[in-house]
Amino acid sequence: MTTATRVAEWDFGAYPYGLEPLHLPEPDDLDRDGPDAAADAALEHAARRLGLATAWLSQEEIHLADRDTLDDVFWFRWITGHQISFLLWHLMARVLARMPEPGPAPDPRPSPESPRTGAELLAGLAEGYNAMMLYTSSCTRDSYERVIRPAMHRHHHGFSGSWAPDYRPVRRLFHGRVPGAADGLGSPDLEEALRVNQVVHGAVAARLVPGSESLLQQSVGEMRLQDRAVRSVFYDHFFLTVRRPVPERQVLDQLLRRLRAALIDVSLNGLYPYGEQTFEGLPPPYRTPFIGECQHRFPSITARTAQLTCGFAGPSSAGRHTEGEDTQ
Repeated sequence: MTTATRVAEWDFGAYPYGLEPLHLPEPDDLDRDGPDAAADAALEHAARRLGLATAWLSQEEIHLADRDTLDDVFWFRWITGHQISFLLWHLMARVLARMPEPGPAPDPRPSPESPRTGAELLAGLAEGYNAMMLYTSSCTRDSYERVIRPAMHRHHHGFSGSWAPDYRPVRRLFHGRVPGAADGLGSPDLEEALRVNQVVHGAVAARLVPGSESLLQQSVGEMRLQDRAVRSVFYDHFFLTVRRPVPERQVLDQLLRRLRAALIDVSLNGLYPYGEQTFEGLPPPYRTPFIGECQHRFPSITARTAQLTCGFAGPSSAGRHTEGEDTQ
């Protein structure tokens, strides 16, 4: 099988476009870690690797993935892109948990995230999530209908994105409950990122399943109601996600590794390999500047998302991760 890059240059999974399991705590476990020198070193290494990801791309001969192997690329994007989304939701939930509750009473928690600062951080993470949604769903409609959708159907006839455990803590945010907005401390950037999120969701559905019902809608008549915990297990299993206590530095390292792999993939193959089936043919409401420009802005959005990720680790990693990084 021809691959887009040599194994020596691709350090994610066992081979180019191979997958890795994702380890995450339960969604309600947002405790922070104490200092861990070994974990900090690993995180800084991952950050530097991502920062240097494009250095060799400008020097090496670039090989596009063969059309015969694009299913492998799109499967990688579907699984790894979803994993990146879970990790970004996890970080967003951490920000929301630190922000003070609305109202006149002072928040008793020590050093809470200010509403304005928290909203600005959420805006950056939400923009990264919007870009990753486009990356995840960048497969051709043929590949989605022939490979991805049947795999989800075989896994569970009613398979649904609404089962994602890590989405629950941020659901209210994406449904318009913007922290600080009522007090005038919201962020216009966050409100715009959330508006774009709704458009991207609609565009992805219109592009991949135009006029079709979701798997859940198709199978509702044949299914018995299952417990939410059971549905969560089905969802996690499909996306190779293992629930266990995980040091926060490991969570961040996993995100950086996946961001780097996605950056290399897009740098080699483009957001839409061979220029096939972009969003240009969709109705005007979906042809927004963000969707149209994302394939060109993807490296800078990825770099910004990585910078925000390192910020969660404190000044040690955040201060040194940009060495050699120029992904604009």
